[in-house]
Amino acid sequence: MSGEVLLRATDVVKTFTSRGKKLGARNVATAVNGVSLEVRRGETLGIVGESGCGKSTLARCLVQLLPVTSGSVEFRGVELTGLSRRQLRPHRREMQLVFQDPYASLNPRRTVGDIVADPMRINKIGSDQEIGDRVRDLFVTVGLDPASIRRYPHEFSGGQRQRIGIARSLSLNPSLVVADEPVSALDVSVQAQVLNLMADLQESLQLTYLFIAHDLGVVRHVSDRVGVMYLGEIVELGDAEGIYGSPLHPYTEALLSVVPELNDTDAPRRERILITGDVPDPSARPDGCSFHPRCPVATDECRTLKPPLIELRPGRFVACHHPRNID
Repeated sequence: MSGEVLLRATDVVKTFTSRGKKLGARNVATAVNGVSLEVRRGETLGIVGESGCGKSTLARCLVQLLPVTSGSVEFRGVELTGLSRRQLRPHRREMQLVFQDPYASLNPRRTVGDIVADPMRINKIGSDQEIGDRVRDLFVTVGLDPASIRRYPHEFSGGQRQRIGIARSLSLNPSLVVADEPVSALDVSVQAQVLNLMADLQESLQLTYLFIAHDLGVVRHVSDRVGVMYLGEIVELGDAEGIYGSPLHPYTEALLSVVPELNDTDAPRRERILITGDVPDPSARPDGCSFHPRCPVATDECRTLKPPLIELRPGRFVACHHPRNID
């Protein structure tokens, strides 16, 4: 998929420092480790991986809710890292976030109408009448009754709350929406409704999505391209059809092999691949390839030499010394 690059991240690193057990000691955990990617106008780029792999931290770094430790984040060609809050404000209007938990992301003491209106009031966009009209229009857009704007979050179901969160994210007419696990806290019966709504909004409002999830089945249905993260790193990146049909990285292959709905097709059934062991501690990263302690095909080379993310096929990137399915 070609198109204008809306967001570009280059070698983004985010570390967190905590106190160690010994007096004066410090533990440094690298949550995001040298991530580079591009998000193109009009596409949905999905980011997948196990819980704790750094997906949400990456999302917050990209929209500058967290300052990056090193690296570069550009939006529409403008470098965002190092800008003050005031300098970031016009760019943040165009980059909005839909949070994972619809129960925790809405202030229980404010009406849902005020919650959706707040971004416009903070940015001083429109009169009170214009803001009120915009809020009601947004409620209709996301499939909610505009007569309910004076109600409070606890009066809505989880799916309705997430619709309110989506309405809030749209209030400033963004071009990029970062959806951080937007359906993982919802019942399966409601997930499809919210995903269909997001797809309709993308088409009607010409939105670009960065869609973060651990559910590979969900990501398959919504994404044009997919990035696979492991221990804070992108280990595979490419078009969704290619990654799901012919994964190159052993980690991707193992993840896909245990998703029931991806095996419930007329295609040959995947052999189930079990990943043994636990994800390493980000403060004690293994040498060489980060995945080698759990990889079924690891060699001495993998234990000592870190593989770079290279373009093995047009548009298909992988960080692996022994990529799969290359015939």
